[in-house]
Amino acid sequence: MTKEERYQATAEELLRLVGGKENIISAAHCATRLRLVLKDEAKADVDGILKVELVKGQFANGGQFQIIIGSGTVNEVYKQFIAAGKIAEATKSEVKQAAVQKMNPLQRLVKTLSDVFVPLIPALVASGLMMGLNNVLTANGLFIQGQSLVEAYPALSDIAAMINTFASAAYAFLPILIGFSATKMFGGNPYLGAVTGMIMVSGDLLNAYAYGTAITEGTIPVWNILGLTIEKVGYQGTVLPVLAASYILSFVEKKLHKHIPEILDNLLTPLLTVMITGFVTFTVVGGIMRTAGDMLTNSFVWMHDTLGIIGGMVLGFFYSPLTMTGMHHSLLPVDIQMVAAGGSFLLAIASCNNVAQGGATLCAMLRTKDKKMKSVAATSGVSAMLGITEPAMFGVNLKLKYPFYGAMLGAALGGGYVTLTNVLNTAPGTAGIVGFVCVPASSMLNFLIGTAISIGAGFLATYVMSNMKKFNKELEKKTDSMEEEAGRREDGFQTVENNVIGSPLAGTAIPMSQVPDDTFAGEVLGKGMAVIPSEGKVVAPCEGKISMLFDTKHAIGITTKNGAELLIHVGVNTVELKGNYYEAHVAQGDLVKPGQLLLTFDIQKIQEAGYPVVTPVIIANTNDYKNIEGLKNGGIHYMEPLIKLEDL
Repeated sequence: MTKEERYQATAEELLRLVGGKENIISAAHCATRLRLVLKDEAKADVDGILKVELVKGQFANGGQFQIIIGSGTVNEVYKQFIAAGKIAEATKSEVKQAAVQKMNPLQRLVKTLSDVFVPLIPALVASGLMMGLNNVLTANGLFIQGQSLVEAYPALSDIAAMINTFASAAYAFLPILIGFSATKMFGGNPYLGAVTGMIMVSGDLLNAYAYGTAITEGTIPVWNILGLTIEKVGYQGTVLPVLAASYILSFVEKKLHKHIPEILDNLLTPLLTVMITGFVTFTVVGGIMRTAGDMLTNSFVWMHDTLGIIGGMVLGFFYSPLTMTGMHHSLLPVDIQMVAAGGSFLLAIASCNNVAQGGATLCAMLRTKDKKMKSVAATSGVSAMLGITEPAMFGVNLKLKYPFYGAMLGAALGGGYVTLTNVLNTAPGTAGIVGFVCVPASSMLNFLIGTAISIGAGFLATYVMSNMKKFNKELEKKTDSMEEEAGRREDGFQTVENNVIGSPLAGTAIPMSQVPDDTFAGEVLGKGMAVIPSEGKVVAPCEGKISMLFDTKHAIGITTKNGAELLIHVGVNTVELKGNYYEAHVAQGDLVKPGQLLLTFDIQKIQEAGYPVVTPVIIANTNDYKNIEGLKNGGIHYMEPLIKLEDL
């Protein structure tokens, strides 16, 4: 069978397995994946898809049904796919938009919250870790009986005070961050959103934390405008009011742009937008949304406080399915609001879930017979312990099924313990073992005990299930098919013996597991290393032939003279840039020499567009080697040894 016939057969088989043409809303592809929007994903035969020869993996995310095929192959399969189904070609952005339209209202709400808060996570985590460091310095009895470090060593007091100032800034002005992010997401001017956030925490207003006392004392300041009495109260530590204000601002701004003459647009639109939004926020929306936020927070607190250990176990048990669907992002505003009110129990629950996934993954590493799965499980299991669960969950646990169930049980037991001992975090932080720095010193030990219970229970439950006949049968079936695939070699393929691949970029070399993308981090497309570039230049890391140059120039494939298939993917999700900020200096089919310039790209503009520039360097035909070893972590220069390949 020729390659063309294989691509056609694969495309026709995939078209049948996803439910046929009538089940497809839209279809596109990137450098490695076929991206589909299906009318009914339940009609897709996932097990059948994973058995198709050219398919390396599959997952669904954000309304998109993604089939991982690999560089240089996916575009050929896509051509045959749209031809076989007589489907109109679509861009990745069009597929993304179609996926959003396909979501139900709850999914859209979750996506909205995710889009708003995920960009804020680095700022909140940084502040949270600084709060944790301040906790370590000021906690009484943590290191010295009856004293804190600051009390024992007064020279540290100013350092602790400075750290506390740095740490509290993001929370004191949280509505500004949310206003910017939310308004940008809603399609308005993010800087006007930031101004609205500033207004909501203005120093001229009564601080929201003093509101309860002011009610008791009857000293709430007010404005008297046109017969209306409007409370002059700020919105420190709140989430829903600024979300609503950002939506109103975006709506008003768009309407004004349509109706105000162009000559006055830049003058009047910002002025009227901010004034109208501010007035509506303080007279109507702010109070309603403040109350709604309090009710939502109180409902979680009720489950935690009233149901006690049972409530904690329920939250822990269902946290993994929430994470799998992305709905856990909807809890972030609740967590932030509870932290602002004095403490949240969600970090401890989330941490128990994440480390349970890690424990289950490490058990799966011991139980599976598949070498590739063992490798993925080893790296992703450790990553899950530190708070990044997607590689473990999607790369191992959901594929084998029983480790996912084991992790749910482990998270339930750990969640019950941290609820019983009332572990609260005083700042958002990374949900993993390191999360203990975000809880008071008095709760650190119970936090660590809870995570230890989750790890141990997740590992043990997974081990027990792996020995049950039902699960063993599924495992044997899966691993046998994986080993058969791993041993498959194309006729005439030349292997590389003791070969070393140089770095195609200058910058910082990191393990693949640290790439912020599940497919790369889970090494679904193959093993390798990644480089965070310091210069916008890619050179040929070895002698070979350009086997693939993507139209958007963000990814390039090289087949070495000894047969290694390299994929250099500049950035994450940068296919969405449609070639902007990239320039190719070679063409597909060109023969290249080590050090020859292949691509140039603008690091600053790519980052300003919101995309990481971390660049995976992947050995696409990983299964043809006994071992693939990263040779360098940290600073690296062009052509410095990066990856070593060992023949089978």
